[in-house]
Amino acid sequence: MILILFRHGHKGQTPFQDPDLTPKGFDQALDLITQIEKGILPKPTHCWFSEMIRTKQTLQKAIEKYQPQSKQKSELNVRSHTEMAKTFHARIQKFCNDLVTKQKTEEVHFICTHYDWIEEVLTLINSDKDLNSFEFSGWSPGQYLIFEIDSSDKNEPWKVLKKGVLA
Repeated sequence: MILILFRHGHKGQTPFQDPDLTPKGFDQALDLITQIEKGILPKPTHCWFSEMIRTKQTLQKAIEKYQPQSKQKSELNVRSHTEMAKTFHARIQKFCNDLVTKQKTEEVHFICTHYDWIEEVLTLINSDKDLNSFEFSGWSPGQYLIFEIDSSDKNEPWKVLKKGVLA
């Protein structure tokens, strides 16, 4: 299975809790299509996004064009101010475990979420690279990381293929 982890595109400032993408963010969403058409990114079979509008807007053009199975997932939401760190960690771990155990090798999953979620998931992934290193820190809007996931590899099932950013 291929999994591409995206941070949503550039967001506006208002409304504070759930802003739309900015014009630059919408350009990043269009660049996602361009990168697929150029073969930089594969076509998605599945698109998962948080309950925040900016994550769906980042994937919306790809969803419209390629018609993958898509679903809003509360498990991909930012950590709320009332959520304990342990609960946030467990939520992300469960999402990843469920996804990996139900995978099929030919699937391509686009996961669009938030900076805090990405920071946390990178501490949980058993990868061939040190995802806590400087190389993988500081995710800008529209940044992505492509993984190949092989659940039969118990030591390092997540292999980093490439990192990139939506223009």
